[in-house]
Amino acid sequence: MPGVFDLTNTNVSDTFQHLLQVRADDKILFDALGNALDDFKVSGSFTATEFVELEDGSAYTGNKLHSRSGTLYWGNKNLETGGSGLGNIVEDSTPQLGGSLDLNSNDVTGNGNFLIAGSGSISELNVGTANTDAHFTITPSSVTKDFMLIKSGSFNAFKVNQTGVAEFGSFSSAPAVVEGGMYYNTTNNEFYLGV
Repeated sequence: MPGVFDLTNTNVSDTFQHLLQVRADDKILFDALGNALDDFKVSGSFTATEFVELEDGSAYTGNKLHSRSGTLYWGNKNLETGGSGLGNIVEDSTPQLGGSLDLNSNDVTGNGNFLIAGSGSISELNVGTANTDAHFTITPSSVTKDFMLIKSGSFNAFKVNQTGVAEFGSFSSAPAVVEGGMYYNTTNNEFYLGV
């Protein structure tokens, strides 16, 4: 195409590979040789009349705008939260509290375990169906295990079984006497009270 120039005043016939073409059905950009443009640079501002769609990709750092599972990130900053925190707790697999957690009259629910290494203070505890008739209630919807078990090491000190029968830990010889205490001796098949 002699005499036809591009924006750099160079013959198009010499620089045709820099021309762009847009596929009609999905609007993907290709160069004149039919190669899809995976990476291009815009000098100055860029304006879209409707929207810019970003496909989900990997986690990138630095000055890169990208999408992770539908959430926009600028580098490692979550843009939904302004880069100042989490949009959802699920985004942090090991969350930690920096202070007391106020439930604001709401509940903590779920099917996982509630494990605390330390002490706590609870004014009322209901295990199973909610019941406010006592400060401590155990009312499971179905009974497939013992109601309660108190262990001292490997020793079962006290247990309430599935039928509601209380079982004391059994000793083959007398333990140290505890005033007001009670224990069961398997050798003599008797209960003993501490004095």
